[in-house]
Amino acid sequence: MKGKNLVILAAIVIAVGAYILLVERHRPTTDEAKAEAEKVLQDFDRDEVTGIVIESAGGTVRIEKVGESWRLREPLDFAADESAVSSALGTLANLEADRRLPADEIDPAAYGLEDPPIEIRLQTTDGGEIVLDVGDEMPLGSKRAVRLAGAGEIVVVPGWFVSDIEREIDDWRSRDVAKISEDQVASIDIGAGNDRIRAVRLDDRWQLLDPVRDLGDHDHLRGLISDLAAMRIDEFIDGRVDPADLGLDVPEYEITVVRADGGEPLRLELGNTREGESGTEVVCRRGDGEFFWASETVRTRLSKAPVLWRSKKVMPFETWDVEGLGLSRGDDTVELEQVDGLWRFAEDQTEVDVSGVQDQLRKLADLEATDYDLMAPVTAEMGRAEVRLKPTGDETEGRVLSFEFFAPLSEGGRAMVTVGGRDNVMGVELADVDAILGDLASLRPAPPEEGVAGDE
Repeated sequence: MKGKNLVILAAIVIAVGAYILLVERHRPTTDEAKAEAEKVLQDFDRDEVTGIVIESAGGTVRIEKVGESWRLREPLDFAADESAVSSALGTLANLEADRRLPADEIDPAAYGLEDPPIEIRLQTTDGGEIVLDVGDEMPLGSKRAVRLAGAGEIVVVPGWFVSDIEREIDDWRSRDVAKISEDQVASIDIGAGNDRIRAVRLDDRWQLLDPVRDLGDHDHLRGLISDLAAMRIDEFIDGRVDPADLGLDVPEYEITVVRADGGEPLRLELGNTREGESGTEVVCRRGDGEFFWASETVRTRLSKAPVLWRSKKVMPFETWDVEGLGLSRGDDTVELEQVDGLWRFAEDQTEVDVSGVQDQLRKLADLEATDYDLMAPVTAEMGRAEVRLKPTGDETEGRVLSFEFFAPLSEGGRAMVTVGGRDNVMGVELADVDAILGDLASLRPAPPEEGVAGDE
């Protein structure tokens, strides 16, 4: 019987523990429940709001959620300032009552609610609508009365919350020119007069298609995207606009960014410039008809000659992404691999000086071209380098980068290099090739001196 009682008691303890774990711990504490009861919008989930309409003396403001972003729809169509919308919803979610008054015992007109100066309507994901009337500012304390549709009370609240609701229209508009990052970009097309630059992003590298087909300058293209993302609107231009007056009939630059997710491409034209309070500004047209003045920093990067958008580095890579390195010069060849964070010779797993290997890799990753589009090499091969990268994503094997170096055509001239992934013969400094191939024998550990160990 004692054993049976112990089993029953254990089952009860487990059941009570499960109840506490699954039910009680998710219930609000007394303080949390009290705080929720003091809120004007109880059980309000701001993440379920899909639309906001604000009616006031200044007119109607209508904002709706499009995907994960907010867009201003009335009085004009424009991207909404995400922080302004978030702040307004947060203010409403946290608005607390100072006093609650039964609606049937007071005169709404005395609190400015007969014809409220502000009405807020929140559309929700379930198709419902939350309507909140806001009365006039009350004397002696700057409080306001609000009335929630369907509620049998009028609530007096601190009046400061109105500043988050009753904004000027420009304060609802986003001042971001382009919300974008490199991993969201599929391609970039730039027009500058008769010049055209076009590049596509392939995994971790950029391929230049115009004005030449070659590896794109990764750092420059990444910097361009960063510059676009950093641009801010200084002044909106509304009403009738003549593009010719702004230099946009023949733009200085035309930029099209195609998004990797297939979303609406970014189309941006740059025209005249002016001196603003914080520096030089450029007039822009975004899409079909959004005009504004914005910071002009991006023009510096756009001014680079089209042919210089190709990668100056022969084949850049990150040294920490390498798991194998092969070097050959004449009859001497070494094959190295990284095992458990250590570099070893592939043939016998002898350890290699890590600093020496990293130095070779850095020199190879930083190797820069001095000339492009040279004739096919006719001189002797100086040596080769092969870099094996670690697999990424769903790859079972990483990419292999193969470099082949050739002697200069004449004494004192530049060496030449070809590399897989670039249909191009490039000139490079002879000293750089010598530094990369180096003295391969120096990578091998020195044999132990005779008599140092084992002589007892």
